[in-house]
Amino acid sequence: MKQLIFFLTLFAVTLVKAKDIEIIKVKDNLYMVGDRTYSLFYITDTGVVVIDPLDEIHAKATMKAIKKVTDLPVTHLFYSHNHWDHISGGQLFKDQGATIISHIKAKETIAPNPKVIMPDETWEGEFTTYTIGGKTIELYFYGRNHGDGMTTFRFPEHNTVFSIDLVVPDRVLYAYLPDADPSNWVTSLKKIDQLEFDTLLMSHVRAVGSRKDLHLIQNYFNELYAAVQAELDKGTNLFEIPNKVELPNYKHWMNYEEWLPMNVWRILMEKSIGQ
Repeated sequence: MKQLIFFLTLFAVTLVKAKDIEIIKVKDNLYMVGDRTYSLFYITDTGVVVIDPLDEIHAKATMKAIKKVTDLPVTHLFYSHNHWDHISGGQLFKDQGATIISHIKAKETIAPNPKVIMPDETWEGEFTTYTIGGKTIELYFYGRNHGDGMTTFRFPEHNTVFSIDLVVPDRVLYAYLPDADPSNWVTSLKKIDQLEFDTLLMSHVRAVGSRKDLHLIQNYFNELYAAVQAELDKGTNLFEIPNKVELPNYKHWMNYEEWLPMNVWRILMEKSIGQ
């Protein structure tokens, strides 16, 4: 019973109050749709490209938003990575004839779920481009970081990057970083920082940002790693470290009190047992 109460409490304190779903016009043909979690659609000359259907409710909201600005059909749906919360609403777009695409590593690591439609097509390697309706989209894969098959999208037409889950603004890292490779996450952020872009689009909390948001997450990681290592160097008992680490520069971030100790545990696991 105590465990149940703990997890119910954790669930309650980590929920972000949903807002009305909004449509954000980023550029003339580039839109974000969401409340606290966002999908993207990109209007080409011949059809619409959607990135991440999220769930069934959000997929319907995305389709409704698309119909407000164009009569063109959705021809392609990209999955950003292997996690259900971003890819369980694809059936709506599949029924309309959209081709579903993901990185091969995402397809290989999607846990079974009847609501997830498997991709029709995959791509491999670290980089590829898709030209759809006269518009080019660049796709980058940096290895397992937040999840597997994680794709970062760049839109050359608008010098804009869409980073899903790797950069979440104004919030500490998600819980105990499940399914993550923290050290490669840090490397991935450095590689994203090497891309050319003016605008950074993000999938959670706040949809539109800049390179500053990327740098803030990099700084958080750096300070998190340094604080954990400092306690290890002092010989602090492993099980006491999560309650000793404080990162005062980020106390104003969402879920600081609830999730920082779990963030610390994940870094400790990487440092102490190599996982």
